[in-house]
Order: sequence, then structure tokens, then C-alpha cells
Amino acid sequence: MQAALDAQNMLLHEVDHRVKNNLQMISSLIVMQSRSIPDENIKRSLRSMLERIEALSTVHRRLYQSDDVSEFSVSDFIRDLVTDLLAASGRAHLSSHFDLEPVVIAADKATPVALMMNELVTNALKHAFGDSTNGAAEGRISVRMRNGGDDFTIEVADNGRGMPARRTGDETFGTRLVASLARQLRAEIEWQDGAPGTRVVITLPTGKEHAGE
Repeated sequence: MQAALDAQNMLLHEVDHRVKNNLQMISSLIVMQSRSIPDENIKRSLRSMLERIEALSTVHRRLYQSDDVSEFSVSDFIRDLVTDLLAASGRAHLSSHFDLEPVVIAADKATPVALMMNELVTNALKHAFGDSTNGAAEGRISVRMRNGGDDFTIEVADNGRGMPARRTGDETFGTRLVASLARQLRAEIEWQDGAPGTRVVITLPTGKEHAGE
């Protein structure tokens, strides 16, 4: 039985490795395609899609490196994702702050959680900060996570310009994607005025009761 389990783990690790490599190939194709497109709006859309693909690639890299392929460390992933996104933005005046309790979820929830985090962080990078940081010494994106056992809470906050008043029909593709992922995960999401900046609080079930724990 142990030999069969080891073989299954090895197979799943190999699958995650191949998926990661395929996603990296797709990313390279998108980069090549974007270089030949003169329309800036299309280029921005392709860059947004590239960021989502790279978030998924990070998920599969972490699953490949994990000893237990049935579980996924959210806290480790968040550090990777936010650090990578800040570095890719090229904005030296922005920094990150983490206050993360360890949270492990079932591996099948890793992809929607990763996409949701990617949308929230990239939304802050794109819209929270202009040339200034609303009077702050520097722009900062903070992520706080608390483990409640059956559920956990993720808070993504920035000290930027704050969110505008929302009106019906104003939703972007990213906002709609976050709402769709929240429904898929049975998560509750709340957008708040951070005074200054914006704070998004998400409460999600860990799903461990469905993973045999």
C-alpha cells in the first residue's frame, strides 16, 4: 500500500511539473504575440492574462515541490505571489508587509484561491497608486491572514488613493472574476474603505472536512 501511495505521489508531482512547464510555454507565446500587436488596449489585456497564467504556474511549482500533493500552503504561496508581482511592476516606491498565520487547504482549492489573490493584488498595483501615495511615505500592500480552523480570513490592504464609489455596471473583468471565484469557493468577500486606501476581506472555508481531516 505504501508503495502504491508513493507511486501516486510521484505521478502527481510529475503532472504538476508538466503543467507548470506548459503554462510557462503559454506565457512565452503570449509575450511573443504581444510584441507584434500595436494596440495598447490589447497589450494590456494580454499582460493581465499573462499575470493570471503566471499565478497558476506558481501554484503548480509549489505543488510539485510539496511532500504532500493533497495539500497546499496558502501562506507560502501569498509571499511568493506578492513578491513576484511587486518585482514585475518595477515600482521601487512600493513595498509589501505580511502578517500570515499558517493555513493549509485542499490542493483542489489552490487554483481558485491563487487566481483570487492575483486579481486583488494586481488591482491594488494598477489602481491604488498614481505618481504619489496619498501622502504616505511610500506605497504599501499588506496581506494579513488568520486561521480560524474550519475557515480562514485573508485581508488585502493598500495605503493608496482609495476605492471610488461603485455603481451598477462599473464592474471590470477582474472584479467579476473575483466574484465568480468567491462563489466557487463558498467565500464571503467585503470591500472596505481603508482610510487611506482600500481593504478587501475574504473569509473562506478551509475545506479540510472534505479532505479527510
